[in-house]
Amino acid sequence: MNVKAMLGRLLLCLSGVLSVSSVYAESVIIATPQQGVGITVDVFDHPEASSGTPSSTSTVPFRPQAFYIPSVQSFKGKVYMFWANNNDQKHINYATSAEGKNWSATQTISVDSIFSNVSVSVFNQKLVLTFTDPQGRLKTVSSENGTGWSTAKPISTLHTAINNKPIVYNGQLFVLYSENSGNAVYYVTSNDGVAWSRENLAFQESADKILTMVPVVYNGQLWAYYAFENGAMFARTYDRAGQWGAKQALTGINGQGPRGFLNSATMIGERVFISSSSSTFYSNDGLHWNAYFSKRFPGNSAYPSGLGVSYAITANDLTMNNPQLPADLATGLSHTDYATFAWRSFIALNNAANTPLPANRGIGNPSSSFADSGKLPQSPSPLLWQTFAHRTELFPPGGEKKGVGGPTRPFASSPQYRYVSFPNGVPLAPGASFAHYNNLDEATQIGQNAIFFPVNPPRPAMNGSHYAPSNDSQILFEAKANPVIYTYAQGLSMYPDHIVLPDGAVEVKAAWRKLADIPVAQRARYHTATVVTYHGTDKAPVAYNEDYALVALHIIHKTANYPTFIFATFEHEDAMTLPDKSPTGLYYIANYDKVAYSPDNGSPPVATFSDGNTTHTVTLPRGDVADSAHTPPIYSGSNGIPKGQAGPIRVVQPQTIYSEVTAVNNQVKQLMDGSSAFNNSVWKHYRLKGVQAIPSSTETDPDYYLANILVESSQPGIQLFRGSNVFPVPEDNTLTNMRTVKNIKVPDFDHSTGSQTMGGCMGCHGIAQSTLKQGFSFLFDAINRANFMDPSSPTGFANPETIGLPDTRTQHARALKYSFGFQNKGAVEETGK
Repeated sequence: MNVKAMLGRLLLCLSGVLSVSSVYAESVIIATPQQGVGITVDVFDHPEASSGTPSSTSTVPFRPQAFYIPSVQSFKGKVYMFWANNNDQKHINYATSAEGKNWSATQTISVDSIFSNVSVSVFNQKLVLTFTDPQGRLKTVSSENGTGWSTAKPISTLHTAINNKPIVYNGQLFVLYSENSGNAVYYVTSNDGVAWSRENLAFQESADKILTMVPVVYNGQLWAYYAFENGAMFARTYDRAGQWGAKQALTGINGQGPRGFLNSATMIGERVFISSSSSTFYSNDGLHWNAYFSKRFPGNSAYPSGLGVSYAITANDLTMNNPQLPADLATGLSHTDYATFAWRSFIALNNAANTPLPANRGIGNPSSSFADSGKLPQSPSPLLWQTFAHRTELFPPGGEKKGVGGPTRPFASSPQYRYVSFPNGVPLAPGASFAHYNNLDEATQIGQNAIFFPVNPPRPAMNGSHYAPSNDSQILFEAKANPVIYTYAQGLSMYPDHIVLPDGAVEVKAAWRKLADIPVAQRARYHTATVVTYHGTDKAPVAYNEDYALVALHIIHKTANYPTFIFATFEHEDAMTLPDKSPTGLYYIANYDKVAYSPDNGSPPVATFSDGNTTHTVTLPRGDVADSAHTPPIYSGSNGIPKGQAGPIRVVQPQTIYSEVTAVNNQVKQLMDGSSAFNNSVWKHYRLKGVQAIPSSTETDPDYYLANILVESSQPGIQLFRGSNVFPVPEDNTLTNMRTVKNIKVPDFDHSTGSQTMGGCMGCHGIAQSTLKQGFSFLFDAINRANFMDPSSPTGFANPETIGLPDTRTQHARALKYSFGFQNKGAVEETGK
């Protein structure tokens, strides 16, 4: 069928614009052109429903009698809608909206020649549009800000590309395309959006002619949906191994216009949507489809619809009951969309857990909301994430399971915290119990630093002329895993060659400080809980119950589309400055007294990063950490600081917070400030520090050096970390940072085609993927006997860390637990290569 005949058939079909919004505020937008009128945009707030009812309908005026199919894309806090029409070969049209409801006036992008629909994706923080000229030659334009556009550039192909769509998969930008009434689908790829691969054949049919084709990344695979001129519809998948699958028939799509039309596809969570002429369908498996919404206009004046998603957070997200953890996220997004994903995760995890407990551990309260949980500093019942399994519940002391350690109790069991050195639990102080869901058994930042708030800010505590960190307010930590990880560990009959955690795996790491150390007038600014802490010595600890305030929360989440996890971290706004803007004096004591780099070129390296507006540089420390000329002076082996350690070192916050993250934080704060449900809410005082979703070796990528100021405080140990560290610190007390080491296998471990030198949280956890083969989780150190110095040692965690600044020997012993496995010298040497 030629283009004119195809357009003629389309004039008879009905067209719909579908917008879907989930319980996470995600909304699918269906944009449907009406001939001679404009584009009608329907927004749907319940994509999980069996049929769609628009929550809002608006129209973008566009009067020309012309054929066009809109393309909808979220980008940096706005929804963009692009279209071209066959009567104007010099311009691409577009309009923007905050949520898909109120649209700007139409603007244009000048191009040299266009004679097809325009398609859109986001790659490397740029909007990327693809289209063809009248000769069917593939072209592209791009924009970093949605207002200034590059000149049109050709993409070399052997075949014409009248039907083309860009899609991001495996860290690359693909453009899939087919000829007019051809029988094959081809593709080109790019790593930067500028240089392109040669043409590749995706798949070829025998005799049937492919009329339309639309791709989408769903459930971890690239799906190419296509339709023949005879109306038959099929799908093929492309996986992380780079293989195309067999043809699979689609069922349930009943075209209400010409046969063989598939217009657009998108996904939200675990559901994928596709439009065919004027109707939109949904599927939970990608193959079997159900009707969701159909659009009709008078006089058969509709064109095919384009689908997109709005990720904007709304007031309803903050106040709705039982918010759900987002299951997945589309690819081809800007950093703003990853930030909203992070906030939705925070909202869901900080809903109250359902009751009664422990029967409902890991289940949110259906009658409670994020707003409800923040009305009192200490929630009447634990928050959802607080009921996740503590690391010692995930991996209790060995002996319970032959061959591999792991949980033996049901997830819905009462809290129980046992260690290799204390298989029946640590002795309890009078009146204390373990019937609490927060067990603060880590007193260092992964063995590198002990960190403190001065009780009398900003000056560290002193005992005469000696510093006395143990008299200040120490930050304590805990690590937890959700039921998905618990079930996986429970099902291990033997330790595998490498860990591959299931999709939906979530780990959290929380940081706390003692509530009594916070001035009374400021305590209502924190979420608080009665927790388990440990006093005494690491060899002879005693468990206490105390009230502590939450100061930071790490969330790492594996999804099908993001196998290297999405890393997000939140921190309390009073970390660096108090409510009156005076400094807190936050400081740390380093578990080393010298810093080195490998390779060493004789001068300290420079960390380079972007805040989204400006590129910044920081010269990293090198050599002796102690510096008597520093303000305040830094000591080692004197003035109360043990030999081999160094401090006090004032925590410094580089300008690493990315502008798009700041914009999302401001949006959420504005919504809270405008809602009476958040009067005096503790959640108004927490902010997203940043988010990482895409492995990279480029320092200026968004949030490359993601670090929570309260969890990763030292430069270059973990705050401006990239590559790998030689850790634990050797006997000479030198921390060596190897900044060029590749630490993440991409696109995942099993299908690795390359490696990245990532920074920040993802880079650190990447060592657990690439070197330790533990699927980004350091928790599996506890059962990975391959990393034990003595493979006959019991599995589990040795002992809790006690409060206070210990001597150097104890600090070194603690650091062994955070090395590459338990004292894993082999892994250290391998990573250093």
